[in-house]
This record gives sequence, structure tokens and C-alpha cells, in this order.
Amino acid sequence: MKVQSLKGTRDFYPENKAVQNYLFEKMINVAKAFGYLDYEGPLLEPSQLWELKSGSEIPQQMYVFKDKGGRKVAIRPELTPTLARMVAAKQKELSKPLRWYSIGRFWRYEQPQSGRLREFFQFNIDCLGLDSMKADAEIIATAIELMKSYDCNEKDFYIRLGNRKLIENAFTSITNKKNIVELSRLVDKKDKISKKEFDSEAKKLGLDNKQLKELNNFLTITDLSKLKEYDGYDELDEVISLLKAKGYNKFIQLDLSIMRGFDYYTSTVFEVFDKRREFRAIAGGGRYDNLVTDFGGEKCPGVGYAFGDVVLELFLKKLGKLPSNISSVDYYITPLSGVSEKTVNTIATQLRQKYSVEVDISERNLSKMLSAASKSGAKFAVIVGEKDLKQNKVTVRDLASGKEKKQLITKLI
Repeated sequence: MKVQSLKGTRDFYPENKAVQNYLFEKMINVAKAFGYLDYEGPLLEPSQLWELKSGSEIPQQMYVFKDKGGRKVAIRPELTPTLARMVAAKQKELSKPLRWYSIGRFWRYEQPQSGRLREFFQFNIDCLGLDSMKADAEIIATAIELMKSYDCNEKDFYIRLGNRKLIENAFTSITNKKNIVELSRLVDKKDKISKKEFDSEAKKLGLDNKQLKELNNFLTITDLSKLKEYDGYDELDEVISLLKAKGYNKFIQLDLSIMRGFDYYTSTVFEVFDKRREFRAIAGGGRYDNLVTDFGGEKCPGVGYAFGDVVLELFLKKLGKLPSNISSVDYYITPLSGVSEKTVNTIATQLRQKYSVEVDISERNLSKMLSAASKSGAKFAVIVGEKDLKQNKVTVRDLASGKEKKQLITKLI
């Protein structure tokens, strides 16, 4: 009986897992470099956790079922509400600010397409407990540094930056408070639909031609100085100034069409995009000042983002910035006929004090063992033969250059 994997999921063979581990390693390194601590939440939560504050799209995409106790349970589609619930549960015991990160698996029932699957991984990083825009600037800085760690620069990616408070304040001014929530959701998908469709949908929300023109003109503003009349300007101005002070101004672009689809964002919103705009957002997030309170805690403002692995891998592959051969093997031992198991084990044990070691146990000839060593991605092959052993030596071959040298066994590490 042949059983196929489910649509929108992936099988991670060793070579695929090696690429994913490479992506994750960079994420962990950047998070730790900024002083963030690893955490994790459950894969299953009460479905209302996301139905309350995740906007209109996420609840429709959740995998939901009733457990044996009759509870309505969801497989997590995102992590921020779980984080807010966790903070609310132990708020008095936690020392602020909280700098936390997590890499986990998520599920959303949507149409699989380029850059989007039903099962995916995300790097989540958040700073909680600070009203200061310095937290927002720091969080955005981690996103920039992470992209740089993948050997990307300002020619490859940029940050689209906005402020939800400012944008919604402008919408209120333009539309006289007509359907602000629905309009925000429409603007959030502006890049995914045609201008004709956008204008048509806006009119359905009650905007007349004059208001629609004002809205479209507002969304094209790229000069921050033109936004001083709106609430939220000072926050946006401060974040941009802080990022400039950190030397990140070349990565930043003001974009008033950035809304983010989640209803819990209250201020800064941003997305990481490839410069050619060939892919979906690589990452996205923002400030959420009320989410912990919404889940029963005291006021604890937060800011963070999620970095999906699917789009990131596609983007780096397109740029040729994924390592071609990712291997954890340093030495591949090829024992020749007649060499005792004890001798091979002694050499392997010695090397494993410092390096990763694979021993060929196939009993095939040297040529085939060396071919296997090269395919494994190992850096060096250790050829163990009786002739060399008489001098307490082995032959070490650099598998990249093909050069060989005799090495005393006692000098291998």
C-alpha cells in the first residue's frame, strides 16, 4: 500500500534538513547575540486564543478539532497569542524586559503555492515590557542582522516600515470613520490584488471618489515630514531616527500600505521584502501593546516578528546564497582490508574528542570508500592501512583538493 504525504507538507531528507539547520543556526546565533532567550509553547491551544485577536484570515485557516473532552482545540497557526498568554500567566514572576525567541512548527489550512505551505517553521523573536521605541528599533535591527548573516545586503532586501496607529488615524480623517477595520484589512492585501479591484472594494466599504483619491494619495507618501498631523508620527519618526543612528537607514523604506493582517498590532508595523519583489514577505511583525492585557494580564507592551522558513529558503536559493554542501562530518575513516576493528575504533574515538567522525563499515574497496567520503560532504578522509600502521601513521586526504599527507595517529588532534 502506497501512502502519500499530505498536501502542503514536506519531507526533510538529510540534505533538506541540513539546509534547514543552517537557516536555524543563523537565527539562533543572531537572537543570542542580542541577548534573547529560547522559549517554546504548546502545539495545541484552545481555538479562541486566535479567534479573539488574530484578525479575520487566521481563524479561517486553522486546523481545528474537538478533543475527547469536547474542547475546541486548534493546532497553532502563529505564536504571538501563545506568548501573550504565557506572559499573562506568570507576569509577576517575570523580570522585564523579556527578550525571547523561538523556532517552531506551525499549520495553516490554505492553498499551497510558491512560498506558502500548510505546514511550515517560523523563527519568532519578541521584546516585551517596554513602551520605548528603542525596543522596536532593536527588534528591526535583529531582522536586518539576520538577513546580513545570510550574506544579504541592501541590494538584496529592505524593510517596509509603517505605523498602524498613524495609518488608522489617517483613514479616520479621510473616510470619516467609515469601516476602519475592514479598510485596514483591504489595504493589507493591496499588493495582492489589482488597482481596479482595490478601488472597487474600497467603494463597497463606503468611500466616494474623493475619499478614494485621498486614500490612494496617502498610501503613496514616502516623505515622513508630510505625516506630522497624524497621531503616531512621533513614534514612527523616533523608530526611523534610532535605526539611522544604528546605521540601518539604507535598509529602511517608509511604506504606509503596511498594515499586517493581525488585529492586535497597535503601532510600529514592518515587513522584510526582497528588493526585486519576486517573493512574498520574508518576515513581518510589529508592536502589540494590549495583547497581554487581552489575555488576562496587566499591561505589558510587546514588539516582535516572525520569520518563515519557506520564503527565506526560496529567496536565498534564488540568490545562490545557500551553501552547496552542508555536512556535519569532519573526518571519514576508510579502513583497508586486514585492519582490526579495535584499531579503527581507537582512531575514531580519538578524533571524536574534537571532531565529527564517520567510519565506513561497508567492507568495500578504497576507491568506493573515497567516493562515499566525498559524497558525504566530509572534509577529510583518513585512510587506515597496515603499512602505515607499522609506523603508527595514517594517510589523511583533503577531499576538496585531493592532497594527501602521512600523519602520526597521536597527532591527529
